Amino acid sequence: MNIQQSSKLPFEELIAESFEGVTGDWHHELCKRGLQNYVDVGWPGAKNESWKYTNLNKLGSHSFSIAKDYSTAIPEDMIIPLDCPRLVLVNGVFNSELSDQKLLPEGIALTPLANLSDYQKTFFDDLRLGKEIKYALPLASLNTAMFSDALVLELAEGTELSSPIHIISIGSGSQITFAPRIVVNVGKGAKLDVIESHVGASSGMYFSNSVVQFNLQDGAKVGHYKLQNESNESFHISLTKVLIKERAFYDNFTISLGGILSRNEIQAHITGSGAECCVNGTYLGAGSQHIDNTTLIEHIAEGSCSREVFKGVLGDRARGVFQGKILVHPDAQKTDGYQMNRAMLLSDQAEINSKPELEIYADDVRCSHGATVGELEEEHIFYLRARGIDRERARRMLIGAYISDAIDEIRNTGIRSSIQGVAENWLKHNLYEKK
Repeated sequence: MNIQQSSKLPFEELIAESFEGVTGDWHHELCKRGLQNYVDVGWPGAKNESWKYTNLNKLGSHSFSIAKDYSTAIPEDMIIPLDCPRLVLVNGVFNSELSDQKLLPEGIALTPLANLSDYQKTFFDDLRLGKEIKYALPLASLNTAMFSDALVLELAEGTELSSPIHIISIGSGSQITFAPRIVVNVGKGAKLDVIESHVGASSGMYFSNSVVQFNLQDGAKVGHYKLQNESNESFHISLTKVLIKERAFYDNFTISLGGILSRNEIQAHITGSGAECCVNGTYLGAGSQHIDNTTLIEHIAEGSCSREVFKGVLGDRARGVFQGKILVHPDAQKTDGYQMNRAMLLSDQAEINSKPELEIYADDVRCSHGATVGELEEEHIFYLRARGIDRERARRMLIGAYISDAIDEIRNTGIRSSIQGVAENWLKHNLYEKK
C-alpha cells in the first residue's frame, strides 16, 4: 500500500508496518481513513486545548515496536475478581485460549473482525468517528490506523444478562505498542453489565492506545465499569465513545491506578429523549504518575439527564487532570446535568488541574458544575485521635472513607465490593506503607 505520511509524526514508521498486516478491503479503508485523520490533525501539543495539561513529548519521542507476541497468562492479582465470562485481548489481539467465549449466555454474540456483516461494520461509524476524530481525537485516529484486531459484541433486542461480561486487555512485553479496539452494540430494551480491565502482565514499558465504542439502542441499559491498572512504567491512552438513544441508560465508573501516564477520555452523545448518562470515577496516584480524566457529555435531545462525579487522591509528586464538559444543544430543552470533581492532595508536590465546563445553547435547562481541592482535615484527624485512634490509622480511615464515597456510586453491589478491594489494596501498597 502507498501511504502518504507526515515527515515528523510519531509512530509514522510503525503505521506503515502495521498496514502490511491488514487484510480485507473494509478494514483496509478504515485504517486508511484513520491514518489520514491522524496526518491532518498531527500529534497533540500544548496548542491543542484538550491536551493542554497532558504533555505527550516523552511518549511521542520514545521508540516502540509493534507487538507481535499474543500469548501470556492473566495477572489475576491485578484484575477485578468476579466469577463471570472473560474475553481476553493480549497486546490488542483476541486470545481464544484465555477467553470463555463458549460460556457466553444466549443472546450475546462475539464476532471475529474478519466475519463482520455489513451491518456490524457500521458499528465502527455509528459514533461518528469519521467526522469527529479528525478534529479532536488524534490518538483515536492513530488507533484506527493501527488496530489489527477488534472485539465486537452484540446483545440481541430484549436480552437481559444476569452476569457481567469481563473484557480484559493485557499488555505483555517491553518497548511495544498496541491498539485495542472494542465495540459493543446493545439492542433495544437489552440490559448488560461490562467490566473492562486494562492490566500489565509484566513491569515493562509499553503503550496501550485503546478505543472502546458503546452503541445503546432505544431503552437499553448498560453498566460499564473500567479498571485501569497497567504496569507502572506504561502509557495508557483510551477513548470511550458512547451513543445513547431514546430512554436508554448508560452508567459508567472508571478507577485509574496504573501507568506512568494515563488518559481516560469519555465522550457520551445523548441523542434520544428521556435518556440518562452517569459518568463517575476515582483516580489514585503516587510517585510521579500523571492521570488525566477528560469527559464530554453532549445533550442533543430534549428531556435527558446526566450526572458526573470524580474523586481523586494524589500523593508524592503525582499529578491529576480533570477536564469535563457538559454541552447542551439548542433542541435539548429540559436537560438536567450535574458535574463535580473533587481531589485530595496528600503532599506539597502533588498537583491537580481541574477544568469543569458548561456550554449551553438552550434556555430551559438545569445544569451545574464545580470542583474542589483539599487536604486531610486536621480537625477530623484530631476528632479520631481524641477517641483513642492513632494518627496514622486515623489518616488511613479518612482517605479510605473519601474513596469509598466515590465507589458507592457503583450500582452493581458485587462489582462495587470488588473495586473497593482493588482500591484498598492499591492504597495499602502505594500510599500507606510509605509512611
